Amino acid sequence: MMPNRCVVTVVTIGLLAVLCFVSGTGPARAGARPVASPAVTRGNETFQQSCAVCHGRRGKGDGLAASSLTPRPANLATLAKRNGPFARARVESVFTGTAPVEAHTSVMMIWRALFLADANGNQAAVDARVSDLLAFIESIQVK
Repeated sequence: MMPNRCVVTVVTIGLLAVLCFVSGTGPARAGARPVASPAVTRGNETFQQSCAVCHGRRGKGDGLAASSLTPRPANLATLAKRNGPFARARVESVFTGTAPVEAHTSVMMIWRALFLADANGNQAAVDARVSDLLAFIESIQVK
């Protein structure tokens, strides 16, 4: 009688596993975060190296240097919430210095120059890095 119970238990567990997998509600999916694209991952690396000290690790304007800056760094995670759909071109123009922003125009142009120096003058590499950075900033927008 014991083997039948084991078979029933194994079959039941197997069916539950299949149902969880098919429905997408299984334990492996509970609380799971979506996998970031390679561009977002690279952009996050650049953000942590270049922006997080002022804007914070998640772009909320709460970086280590934020309290010493006037005006304080923007909460980049709420750009879309405050201004409508994420305006990638607008954010890029602030970063590159073509759209003046009181606190950051010269600073953003310095980062772009540093990126260019880091890429040995390869403008395509800088453009790719900026694009990745923008992908990260877009990915942290609050819903």
